[in-house]
Amino acid sequence: MHLFGPLVFSSVVASVLSRSFFGMTPWYRVPDFDFTRLSQLPWFLLLGLVSGVLGALFLKALRWSEAGFKRLPVPGYVQMMVGGLVVGVIAVGCPEVWGNGAGVTTRILHERLPLEFLAALLLAKFLATLASVGSGTVGGVFTPTLFLGAATGSIFGAVIHNAGWGTALPTGAFALVGMGSVLAATVHSPLLAMLIVFEISLNYSLVPPLMLACAISSLVASRLHRDSIYTAPLRAKGLAEDRDNLQVGAATRRTVGELMREPVPPVRETTTLPEIGERFLTSAYNFLPVVDDAGRLVGVVGLHDLKDFLNAGQELAAVIAGDVMRPVPACLTPSQSLLEALPTLLASELRNVPVVNSQHEKRLVGAVPRSEALGLLSEAIAALNATKA
Repeated sequence: MHLFGPLVFSSVVASVLSRSFFGMTPWYRVPDFDFTRLSQLPWFLLLGLVSGVLGALFLKALRWSEAGFKRLPVPGYVQMMVGGLVVGVIAVGCPEVWGNGAGVTTRILHERLPLEFLAALLLAKFLATLASVGSGTVGGVFTPTLFLGAATGSIFGAVIHNAGWGTALPTGAFALVGMGSVLAATVHSPLLAMLIVFEISLNYSLVPPLMLACAISSLVASRLHRDSIYTAPLRAKGLAEDRDNLQVGAATRRTVGELMREPVPPVRETTTLPEIGERFLTSAYNFLPVVDDAGRLVGVVGLHDLKDFLNAGQELAAVIAGDVMRPVPACLTPSQSLLEALPTLLASELRNVPVVNSQHEKRLVGAVPRSEALGLLSEAIAALNATKA
């Protein structure tokens, strides 16, 4: 709660400044609608149920997509290329998936589009978002979620209108409520979803049905998928043990073996300096491990260790890794917890800290990205401070 005051103050200042420069123009212009009859509420309750199921499915599909891309035996940039290719192929048949979808969402709010077109839009945007987010491409899910919600609400309205029900309710009303309820389903926060929809539309005519649909969708989605779009990554990193409480212990109890990756490809003690230089030129590593014939770690060679030999001329070919390597650095073992590994991580200057099978034998078995491990511990400490506050 000690952050509540600064948050309110900064929000007020930001709002006043933005409205001073840009006025009170809403992000999405919504047709006016007067909600006057309680008999109209059941339709929005049903829309909340549909949105909750869609939101839970979307969350599960995002995790499946991320896991699928991570299983590809290719570097991260290739995964993003694959994701971009998938989005491009989808956009050939459905160009509306490009961008944040604000223009198409506005059309959905104002026009009664054909049911088939809306269904195609929903499916195309759903798949394109999975490919984009799953591959690790920088973007987001906020505006795609609003897009999916508007399409879902409009489809719902079109279906019941075709059946001769709820004809007094415009399709745009269902689209706006759909935006809020699908957002509530993905973030598991109905109040946040309602406030955001109010802010971006500046339309308060649908407050009762929006509140009902958001509450129902959030409840349904949380029953079907316990994590929101924001807590799921924390759970994957070991920072969330239960639904409503961030547990730091889970992160600090993770072992080095769980976080360990393949070792940095080592060089032999007899590898010549020109070969070592070629390795540095063709990789992003700042240190290379040096191993003996049995695969035991005997030292490391740093990129800047080579500078004294740059003017050696013909003598360079006679210099080997054993001549320039540093002593064996502090290493980790797979059984250590991240908390136990913290002193080594803090003291190391290696981007990838070596992992050996045991401190006695020192057979190289892997490496831990220093920044990733420290990032996990930093998030754990931040979560602990937040719970204490």
